This record gives sequence, structure tokens and C-alpha cells, in this order.
Amino acid sequence: MHLLTKIPLTHVELRWDRELAGGEAETRAKQLRGALAEAFADDDLFHQHDRASGKALYRYPQVQYRWRDGRGLVVGWGAAAGRLLTMPWLDLTLRLGEDAVMVSDAAMTMHYGPFGVSERLLRYHLVTPVLLFNAENYHRYQAMGPAEQQVERDRLLVAGLLTALRGVEVKFPERLYATFTEIRFRPCRYKGQELLGISGKLVCNAVLPDGFALGHAVSHGFGWLMGG
Repeated sequence: MHLLTKIPLTHVELRWDRELAGGEAETRAKQLRGALAEAFADDDLFHQHDRASGKALYRYPQVQYRWRDGRGLVVGWGAAAGRLLTMPWLDLTLRLGEDAVMVSDAAMTMHYGPFGVSERLLRYHLVTPVLLFNAENYHRYQAMGPAEQQVERDRLLVAGLLTALRGVEVKFPERLYATFTEIRFRPCRYKGQELLGISGKLVCNAVLPDGFALGHAVSHGFGWLMGG
């Protein structure tokens, strides 16, 4: 393995003053993003919009929102990793859909996520579906035969990984190889649109830290990778 770099990575696990029932993880992650974007409206790391113009900032989100076992997860990369450690989490009141909750505990961990080139293919699995398709490329995909579709999925996977790597300022010096080894399709809603999500497993020759994410809408919890 050839190590390229290590990037600061912070996880903040938010626990609530009461148990939250119901709500899909994807929906809850979206609600968490909206609530924290409102709570920290002066910090564009939390909402991806320019404070002066209100226009969207087209960049890899350094702050990402996820949901696991009834708890909110906030992930910060690079400059955002240090920022998350200083935020006033405790007793923060948030509205998640119809539920008003207060943060009763914020478990924070910070480490350095390794990125590198592997001499062999490494296995990863998708904790949440990855969104690789938009309206245009999905239309083309539907017109393809099964073999062409497999090639197209892998092409989009490689492109998504390279885009995500560039987003955290990692330049991959070799040819990146990646392919799905197991796939499951499921519809996912994002910004009012129903998109095709892909779950399953993949292999690639990149060393990626647990919690890295690729594809569209990673700030909403999609495309979350773990090793193994």
C-alpha cells in the first residue's frame, strides 16, 4: 500500500433528550441537515450556500449528515473536522420533522483518515445507497443492454470516486479501478425527485477511510462507504 495522505476526520454522534420513533434514516438525515443548517446559518460549511448571495456552493460537502439507530451523525472532513469540535452541541434544540428534540449528549471522535493506492483490490460496502444517476445519464442507461449497463455503472462509480477524492484534495496518481461486486437497486428521493440508488458491495484499488462518501447528495447521507 502506498499512502498518499491522511485527512482530519471528525464524527459527532448526537443523542436526544428523548427517544425518537419512526422515520426512515434517509428522511431523518435530511431533517438533521436542515435543522443544523438553520441553527448554524452563519457557517456555510453546514448548508452549502453562499451567505451573501444565497446561491449554492458546488463543492464536495465537508460536513455530512447521517442517521443511525435513532441518533444523528455529523461528519466533518478537513477544515470542518476542527470546526465540529468547537460547536455548541449540548442543549441545542432542533426540530426534526414534527419532532422537537434537545441534544443531551454529543460524543465526538477525531482521527486522520488514510487515503492511498493499493496493490490489490480492496473490498467496501455501501452503508447507504449511492446516487450515481441523474435524469440525463439514467435515460441513456435505460436504453442499454445488461452488459452495457454494467460497464456504465462501473464508469459512473469510478467517476464518482474520483470526484469525491478531488473534493477532499486527494490526487490519485494511478489509474483508479472500481467495480460493483454486488448490487441492489432501490428508489431514493432527493430534492423532490425519485432517483435510482444502488446498494451493495464494490472493490477498488484505492485505500479509503471508513465513512468516506461518494455520488450525489453525500451531505444528505447517501453513498456512505465502509471497508469489508
